[in-house]
Amino acid sequence: MRFEEYIKEDEISQPRTPKEFNDWFGKKLEITKELREELKTQNILHQGVAKIFYEELFPLYRLLQNKLEEWKDVRFKPIIGCQNYDVRVESKANDIPQYIEITIADRNEIEHARMEYFLSHGHVNMIGDVSIERDKKLGKKVTVDEEACSSEEINQKIKGRIRELIDKKMAVKERLNNTALLVFFDDYTAFRYDIDKSKLEMRTFLDALNIQWQSRYLALYVVGASGKGFWENNSRGNNT
Repeated sequence: MRFEEYIKEDEISQPRTPKEFNDWFGKKLEITKELREELKTQNILHQGVAKIFYEELFPLYRLLQNKLEEWKDVRFKPIIGCQNYDVRVESKANDIPQYIEITIADRNEIEHARMEYFLSHGHVNMIGDVSIERDKKLGKKVTVDEEACSSEEINQKIKGRIRELIDKKMAVKERLNNTALLVFFDDYTAFRYDIDKSKLEMRTFLDALNIQWQSRYLALYVVGASGKGFWENNSRGNNT
């Protein structure tokens, strides 16, 4: 059974209002939960359409949940491909981005290896350090530290990852005007959505970023996987 049987690429790129998109995506999300075991490997390793689903559509879903009323008449069209944006926005308002570029803070090589470990062993420490060893004969060996990290250490790692991702996006020479950057991360482990102190710490971190992202992006959105952690910085200085 494949993810592609339930989510077709041609239905992904349909323009939808926030409510229409959230209703559509919510139904697809329920299917992935009902077929958790059947789609397990593809879901966990983000293979095929599952990569688009979890790394582009899910972040957009959480963003639109937070902007549901403000953007209720705007239409959003996810674009599949290698262009330097992931969503085209249909709106004539000057303060709404025309394009959204999406990047995620918890799907680098290390986190992918963590998920491979989980598939092989049936369990994994989601916050333990991961090491990868490569051998021509034995192949790749992944080990995960079982020791728990403090919340401060976990938050520091995500701060570094967010800064690294924004730096990487700033290195792209050509960027369409009125593009916003959406950074997505797992706020079930870092900057927990249910701890007010964590939300304030993220707000302070984003305000103090020394990356001049305003020269390239109309807005910076940071949203957690829970949908309850949301931060917005825009080039006009209005931050939430």
